Amino acid sequence: MSVGIFNTAEAMDSMGDAVKWPGVFMTGLSPRLVWLRCLWAVLVLGALSACMAPAYVATKIENLGNDRALTKGTDRLQQYIAKLQAEGDPQGDYYYALGNSDGWIEDVKDPKAITQLFEQAAAKGSMDARILLALQEAMGQEKPGELRFALSPREDLQGWAPGLAKLLPLLNEQCYARRLVIDAGRPKVDHYSIAYKVWPHFRDGYYRRNADGTRTLLKDAERQKLWEDLDEQCPSRMPQRMFLNEDLEMVLGVSGMGF
Repeated sequence: MSVGIFNTAEAMDSMGDAVKWPGVFMTGLSPRLVWLRCLWAVLVLGALSACMAPAYVATKIENLGNDRALTKGTDRLQQYIAKLQAEGDPQGDYYYALGNSDGWIEDVKDPKAITQLFEQAAAKGSMDARILLALQEAMGQEKPGELRFALSPREDLQGWAPGLAKLLPLLNEQCYARRLVIDAGRPKVDHYSIAYKVWPHFRDGYYRRNADGTRTLLKDAERQKLWEDLDEQCPSRMPQRMFLNEDLEMVLGVSGMGF
């Protein structure tokens, strides 16, 4: 059998043993066998597509807006955030700010306004918000967040040193930042080691833009070790995996959540 890929679908030729099917060309097979193989391929591809669907709600993927599990999960996360806010828990304000920064909550889109949401959460006592504000200053971000991406400092390095000076003592208290996600259709809290956003820059180097327009690559093995040690110690300091149950409570476990 030979297989080739086509751009357009063609109808099956019932008068010969050459069969054309959507996107695939096969020869040397009976029409019945080709029908069966094509059906099998459609089922397998459908299963693979389901398995390969992105897990995290904050990643804005096209054509997933109508996915039932995703929609149900985001609805429950927003209910959980509202519950925390109603209880006066500053973590609810932090999750609300981060949801708007990630884009799966669309109440606030202006970066300055989103930054203000983090500042309000920090003022109420959210350590996560304080951490991400310090990281924002160090990296020169337009808004706090972007935890799923690698971050790099701006070449003017205006906020690099003062931001890291604020960030280091915070990470000695809490080395991670939390983020609400959908994992395999189930709402949960994920954790990110923040020192990992920093130490590779001291290892690989980061650029400083000089007054004459040239750039200087800076490295620092001593500071690399300081921040890398924080990163390596962080997993043992992170809370256990927590999922959101039907009662809008975060509980331990990996099964039986009903999603």
